Amino acid sequence: MQDSSRPVTGYPVHNVNGCGPPPPATSTTAYPYVNPSPYPYYPAPPPQNPRPTFFRRLFVAFAVLLIIFGTILLIFWLVLRPHLPDFSIQSISLSNFNASNQRVNGTWNAQFRVSNPNKKLSIYYGDIVSSVFYKDDFLTETRIGPFVQSTREVNSVEASYSVVDSFVEGKVVDAMNGERSRGEIKFNIKVVADVAFRYGGWRGRRRLLRVWCDDVALTGSSGKMTGGSKKCSVD
Repeated sequence: MQDSSRPVTGYPVHNVNGCGPPPPATSTTAYPYVNPSPYPYYPAPPPQNPRPTFFRRLFVAFAVLLIIFGTILLIFWLVLRPHLPDFSIQSISLSNFNASNQRVNGTWNAQFRVSNPNKKLSIYYGDIVSSVFYKDDFLTETRIGPFVQSTREVNSVEASYSVVDSFVEGKVVDAMNGERSRGEIKFNIKVVADVAFRYGGWRGRRRLLRVWCDDVALTGSSGKMTGGSKKCSVD
């Protein structure tokens, strides 16, 4: 006779406490434990092109040298304090003047007084051209020879102008003859010179010097200058 308390083979086992059987164990694959690195990994930066750095340094060096040179030049210029020369017309005469039939003839002889006011700088006058105008109308021009002016030196410079059968407009002829008939005729004298300041062996860059002697009055009869010397503007 079989024991009734013994479970029957092939049937699920019932827990005597009334609970269900435990779930079957699942099969898992075990992996080895890897300890992470305490320092993060960053990829190496790509190599830089050295050419921009070279040109940047070259530009900075050139800028520094330019600033140094400009500072030295400025100090040198302030110490020497260059001043423009003084121009005036001491005398001028007009001969053989005739204006008719839109033609002008005449000869001007002028004497300029040129003064160098600088205590430390001499002045070199290169290409010098002087012109005669009636108001704004050009009449004639001449060239003056180059010269050098020492410090505080005063020079007398002469210029001779001539115009022969030169065409001018009829209204200009009428205006000149009208002034001359009233006893006085005025001309404008212009001087343009290529000059450079010098200090010992140093010579500054050349610059263009412009001189204007406006309303130089001459008598209508003798053609002599009236009113004494005439101060000219210089720039």
